[in-house]
Amino acid sequence: MEESGYKQTPTFKDMMNDVVAYGSCCECGSCVLVCPHNVIEYVDSKPRQTAKPGAAFDYCGISEGIGCDVCAQVCPRLAPREFQLPDRVFAGELGTMHRGGFGRYQEIYAARARDARILENCQDGGVVTALLVHAMRTGKIDAAIVAAADRDHPCAPRPICATSVEEIIAAAGSWYTYCPNDLALEQAIEKGCRSVAFVGVPCQITPLRKAQLRDPGFIRSGTKKDKIVERQTRSLKAPIDPIALHIGLLCSEVFDFEGLMVRKIRDGLGIALTDVKKFNVKGEVLVYRNNGELARIDLREAQQYARPECHHCGDFSAELADISCGGVGSMDWTITITRTDRGRRIMQELIDAGLVEVRPIEEFENSLKVLLRLARRQHQRVPVGESGAAAVRPPHYLPSRDA
Repeated sequence: MEESGYKQTPTFKDMMNDVVAYGSCCECGSCVLVCPHNVIEYVDSKPRQTAKPGAAFDYCGISEGIGCDVCAQVCPRLAPREFQLPDRVFAGELGTMHRGGFGRYQEIYAARARDARILENCQDGGVVTALLVHAMRTGKIDAAIVAAADRDHPCAPRPICATSVEEIIAAAGSWYTYCPNDLALEQAIEKGCRSVAFVGVPCQITPLRKAQLRDPGFIRSGTKKDKIVERQTRSLKAPIDPIALHIGLLCSEVFDFEGLMVRKIRDGLGIALTDVKKFNVKGEVLVYRNNGELARIDLREAQQYARPECHHCGDFSAELADISCGGVGSMDWTITITRTDRGRRIMQELIDAGLVEVRPIEEFENSLKVLLRLARRQHQRVPVGESGAAAVRPPHYLPSRDA
């Protein structure tokens, strides 16, 4: 049963007006991924109605005719929002659940991969890469959805469906500009993948959970033909059916590519984007060059290039994932949060196999403080009654005694 206080079945018009035109579209592309009738395409990083060029931007003939609106059901900016879903996402978990300032979880600790090759390529502690490699080698997954460096467009990642260990390791690291990973699930379908690990930021995990939880009963009507019902139901469920593991990346905001990469780094600092090896953010933006030199950018200066769309997100720590990971407040270690039984079990496998080393979160007091502060700030920055959302903010968690 869905929660009250918001429109039970948002429409295509709601999505195009209350999200895209309003300015809160996070550009995840999930609506395009699940569209059953090819009404919208991903154009200039936004969904655009292309089925009828002469029609209004918010016109969908299927929605206004026989009925559809599958796209609007997965939009992370339409209610139910990310902070209205935990009860349903975590229903039935057998492990001991805690409630912390960073959402519901089972365990939290710092971890680091032991594989030297992974550490050479990874962002912080390499936990996500180590996990994906282990899952691939043991047959738990046959693909991983990740963001990979684009050889033709330096520093501009692209979403891929990686089907080999080599592809996974090559995709290690973060570029801090937006990459619509959800769209790569189409590649997984085309490749016939049956068990997929999805890696993404919170606004990419949320639409997948919404698709997973949405009862397709809304699709059926008294006059709609069975083949149409089947087509729309398949479009809603097929992209998420193969997902075996949701891995969320801690994220407060990402940067506009043209602003930070082009105007600041290339033009302002005189660093060719082909000369950039790696990025990191640790109270400042760290730009690692291929020759070993390190350029630093004041974080406040860099934040002028932050995407305004990110300011509509209420989830810093990927609270709906099976496992949440990030290098918050630490260097060379990954703060790892297991949230579901599935996430806890696979991380324990890595630990038992000696693939990662683990240290208690108590040894990373600063990381925990930063995690709690950023999660709390992000909870509070979603405007009350924001278009498309219920007129509530996220619940104000108290820091867990266990944390």
